[in-house]
Amino acid sequence: MRKTNRDELGFSLLETLMVIAIMAVLTAMAIIQSFGSLESYQANSAMDVVVSQLRVARQLAISQRRVVQIWIDSAPESDNRYHVKYQVQPAPLTNEVAGPLVSVPIPGTVQFVLESGVPDTPMAFGNSAAVYIGNPPVSGGPPIMQFNSTGTFTDNTGVTLLYGTVFMGIPNKSASARAVTIMGGTGRVRAYNFEGGTLGWQE
Repeated sequence: MRKTNRDELGFSLLETLMVIAIMAVLTAMAIIQSFGSLESYQANSAMDVVVSQLRVARQLAISQRRVVQIWIDSAPESDNRYHVKYQVQPAPLTNEVAGPLVSVPIPGTVQFVLESGVPDTPMAFGNSAAVYIGNPPVSGGPPIMQFNSTGTFTDNTGVTLLYGTVFMGIPNKSASARAVTIMGGTGRVRAYNFEGGTLGWQE
């Protein structure tokens, strides 16, 4: 019968303490990284909301052959959140009524904000305000902004093309900076992440 060596009975106290210390260091690193990941996740979610709502509004304008007006909050609403809104307008000279107002808040602690030191996007529409849209762009955009049945993005005349950018992020967290641009002639909506350093904005 084989005898059990006393050295095989278990771990020493020093070995156990070393394992616990390594686990504590790994756990701390995971927690620290998760904060950055959470901020990035919230910023990406907010950008996705803005992009998706603008694209839905444009697609409704094209498919229903109607004007779809949009609004982008320059300040938080009563729920302390920023919203993107759109509404299908009735056809001219008809008894139609406007469709329901769709209002979607951006998630988390993300705001429409222009982070200090973050440059303009490659589209170069300007970055003088968090919501900067028009022709030329103005803070908050014109009172009426709309997608038309051709997909163009204009003011209420349907003729003057609008261009601009919506900047968002978690205040004082430049790594969370995101931007969404709108091209008036095509209504194309593009999303950008700010990578910082020499990388800058990446589509």
